[in-house]
Amino acid sequence: MANVDPSKTPVRVNQIRKLYGKVVGVDKVSFGLEYGECFALLGVSGAGKTTTFKCLTGEAYPTCGELSINGHDVTTRNGF
Repeated sequence: MANVDPSKTPVRVNQIRKLYGKVVGVDKVSFGLEYGECFALLGVSGAGKTTTFKCLTGEAYPTCGELSINGHDVTTRNGF
């Protein structure tokens, strides 16, 4: 994700990690979405799908990593 042109990927998720205490909810997830793309996140129960979407919507904040939507860093309250 580090080498991808941000202007072509309005949604960028780079190495996000979310910890709940000592429990790992999401570990090193990365992807980018271009305009007009249809996106699905698949995985077994407990894989971190819901946590990833919570990080994308601001309901939860990743412990570390980069997450931006249209150039706004949404890993902090100021990003929204």
